[in-house]
Amino acid sequence: MTNTTRTIPPAAPGDDMILPLTKWLAVAVIPFLLAAFIILYLFPATTARFFAWEIASPLTAALMGAGYLGGAYFFGRVLTARHWSHIGGGFPPVAVFTVVMLAATLLHWDTFDPGHWPFLLWLALYIATPLLVTMAWWRNRRRDPLTPEPGDPLLPAAAGVLLATAGGLLLAGAVFLFARPTAATEVWPWPLTPLTARVVAGWLALLGAGALALRGERRWSAWRIPLQSILLWQALLVVAFGLRRDAFGPGGALNWFTLFTAAGLLVAAAFYLTMERRRRET
Repeated sequence: MTNTTRTIPPAAPGDDMILPLTKWLAVAVIPFLLAAFIILYLFPATTARFFAWEIASPLTAALMGAGYLGGAYFFGRVLTARHWSHIGGGFPPVAVFTVVMLAATLLHWDTFDPGHWPFLLWLALYIATPLLVTMAWWRNRRRDPLTPEPGDPLLPAAAGVLLATAGGLLLAGAVFLFARPTAATEVWPWPLTPLTARVVAGWLALLGAGALALRGERRWSAWRIPLQSILLWQALLVVAFGLRRDAFGPGGALNWFTLFTAAGLLVAAAFYLTMERRRRET
């Protein structure tokens, strides 16, 4: 009797497939990201009980919480996307972010309570995710065909130059916050501790590394989802500036950081809408 069982060939490099490991990673981290958003952004007064440590400033909590919701959106799209090239650009900056979070945790170990169960979750998450995110990216990166899809508009070369400039500035700010946290607290528009200064450095490093990771990428399809997650994060942060304006320092809510964030959000949103119009017209 002839065996008619067909063997399905393994996926090949360049097929743009998202590997199961990558999707399982998304499944694992999304609940933690959503929980962090709820605690930090919606209920910042509960951080002493439900978060890894008590965060005194509601603006720091809002920055982190909004960023975690942006991350939850990104990994949600990892679950629903069909093409690695659509989401692959987001993995290197996430890996950089997790490394900075782990480094900040270890440098400020005496600040934490090892018996506090939310801290144990935080520690486990930031020990595991630098390895898992990097491994997922490393194993999946060869699936990218590196060619535009039909109807995929290409970004102008100048966009890469502007992105590299912005990325360099953001990373310089992250290095300053991390290396000189005490000095950074003197120029920051709301109160920071050395720990929260280094944590904020991680979020700036996420933006800077993301900009540099995409600087040479001209396919709009590779930009869309990472940029959507950033737009969500920054929009929620601008909303928090208004809702929690009393938490700013003596300079008030109108300061260099809020102006920079609002201007960046407007420019990024205009750029996104322009490229989406080109995509529909192609």
